Amino acid sequence: MNNDYVQMPQQMNELKNKSRAFFQKRSKLLILLGIALVVAVVLIDQCFFIVNEAEQAVVSRFGVITKIIVDEHSDFHERYKDALKDEITMSGSVKIEKGSGVHVKMPFVDKVDIYPSLMFSYASAGETVNTLEKKQYHVSTYAQWTIADPALFSLKLGTSLNAENQLDNLIHPVIVQAINRLSGDDFISNKAALNAALKRGLDLINQDMVIRGIEIKDIQVHRTILPQANVETTYDRMKADRAKVAQQLRSEGEQQYQMAVSDTDLQASLIRSEAIQTAGQSRAEGDAQALAIVSDVYKTDPQFYAFWRSLQALENSLTENSTLVLSQDHPIWKQLLTWGFQQ
Repeated sequence: MNNDYVQMPQQMNELKNKSRAFFQKRSKLLILLGIALVVAVVLIDQCFFIVNEAEQAVVSRFGVITKIIVDEHSDFHERYKDALKDEITMSGSVKIEKGSGVHVKMPFVDKVDIYPSLMFSYASAGETVNTLEKKQYHVSTYAQWTIADPALFSLKLGTSLNAENQLDNLIHPVIVQAINRLSGDDFISNKAALNAALKRGLDLINQDMVIRGIEIKDIQVHRTILPQANVETTYDRMKADRAKVAQQLRSEGEQQYQMAVSDTDLQASLIRSEAIQTAGQSRAEGDAQALAIVSDVYKTDPQFYAFWRSLQALENSLTENSTLVLSQDHPIWKQLLTWGFQQ
């Protein structure tokens, strides 16, 4: 009995030691699994990167650009192939991929820089410019631009602020020169002439900006303010233009009115001619039928027909208190005498 009491504490100690050793091994295993999971997450994060819909990316290795990811609909490098032929992205050493989503990179070696692919808006400060005939206008300009090649943009400009400074040196002078070549009337009223001049300016600006990774999509006159000295003359010209348009509209309306009246008169004449023709045909048919009836009557009783015609002649010839003088040989006198004796 005493030996049993002595052995029980020893057994409990051995059980505790075994339990402690088991939990220590289990803890080490869990720690190792956690470390492995963290390493796996880090490796996955280093092996892959995501480019969103409104983004583009530049991948560099030890400071050297190896790949760019641009929008899937971009045709910038195809359209400006000649202008970009001496640039790094067209040299063959930089791979160009299109489309957003998940992309692969070399872990711990490659660096990824993300750039937006959305439109940027540029607006210039106001400046007084002269038209061809030296009319002055106070104008400000705006432009829509985008980063089309993030590699060239990162190497030559780096930030949107630098890009806007570069645009400020190019866009406004080009628009000012375009306005200088236009007359005041074309600048104010002829949008086709102004847009054509701005289109030529846009092409010139892009020749300089595409090698910096930027494409200008549109340039326009943002705001036009008349100096006070030109207000009256410009308003008079605008009134004259509106009066000219109004007169043209009135002339066109009068022409359409005359055409409508002429067409209506023609239709009325045709209807009247058709009616006269129809009436003539109906009258001729009626006269023919009447003659046919009279002819039939005459053939049936010629003497009666002669007498009846004589009576008609008397009726049409004699009026109230009329005197008829007839010779004894007149057919009507004979018929009256015959009728009187018969009475």
